[in-house]
Amino acid sequence: MNKFEDILNDITLEEKHPNDRVLLIDGLNIFLRAFAVNGSLNEKGVPVGGITGFMKSLAFAIREMSPTRVIVVYDGAGGSKRRKKINPNYKSNRTPKRVTKFDAFNSLEEEKEAMKIQFRRLLSYLELLPVDVYGIDNVEADDVIAYLSQNILEKEVIIMSADQDFLQLVNDRIVVWSPNKRKYYTKEQIFIEYGIPAHNFLMYKCLLGDKSDNLEGIKGLGAKKMTKVIPEITGKELNLDYLVHYATTQDTLMHKRIVENKSNLETNEKMMSLKDPLISGNIKMQINDLSSRPMNLLHRNDFIMLYNNDYMGNSLQNPDIWLTENFLKLNNLAKITHE
Repeated sequence: MNKFEDILNDITLEEKHPNDRVLLIDGLNIFLRAFAVNGSLNEKGVPVGGITGFMKSLAFAIREMSPTRVIVVYDGAGGSKRRKKINPNYKSNRTPKRVTKFDAFNSLEEEKEAMKIQFRRLLSYLELLPVDVYGIDNVEADDVIAYLSQNILEKEVIIMSADQDFLQLVNDRIVVWSPNKRKYYTKEQIFIEYGIPAHNFLMYKCLLGDKSDNLEGIKGLGAKKMTKVIPEITGKELNLDYLVHYATTQDTLMHKRIVENKSNLETNEKMMSLKDPLISGNIKMQINDLSSRPMNLLHRNDFIMLYNNDYMGNSLQNPDIWLTENFLKLNNLAKITHE
């Protein structure tokens, strides 16, 4: 990089602050998606698709969204413990199965081990980029992202995840980018797609339940019936007490089921709510501490050395150019936090 490039980047960063537009990435969600669909191998024939797929998705997001800061958040060890104390059946329906369809792995165990190895190696790469990485033991990434977006970051926030649960956080300042659907979920997009305003998305999910997490909703109540059963869910912000009270004033089977399942709905709300995430005061202090630290800087030479040691070849074409095109502006913004 020459002095002319430095001057150009200083001009583009004029009056920008690192927290002006923050991209929060649901790390495991994006990694697992990349691992499942990207079967690329390095020059030694070792699978590296989860690593290269994630980094390409990261670079695309930076080019597309022009964030002033990027934070990758992943589930800490034992992240599900808090929710399993509330509902022991949480995620208990997830039987181990292959996530890839290519021939690089001979068994589920081999695939699982490769997944762990690639994710650990990915973290080594991310440590060398102007990207912050958070993982707190006994806390799920969803809760960390929710707390950051609502309680620490005050300006624009983009959450990158295919997890529908984040839609409950969308407002005038927070949007969700779904890499699966390649679209932004704003308040307007949520209403167009679901017929439900973002401020009622949590209630909508509580009533429907979540099969992927083994959380039961109201039997027979699907998304298409929702607005007929609870018409007001399309308007003002509702809470669970109101929904149950409203159901007591109606005389249909579906409304009776809502009343009968009040306890289950209350549990769903505790499990699903990201507006009031399941984290202690101590965890909140840890998140505040992490977010107040100087941002990570680009370690260009170390990144390229690691890339070459892993025999990545043309996975990112020319890694030096790739780093300049995607991370130079972020690195200059990161330097502000070191002054």
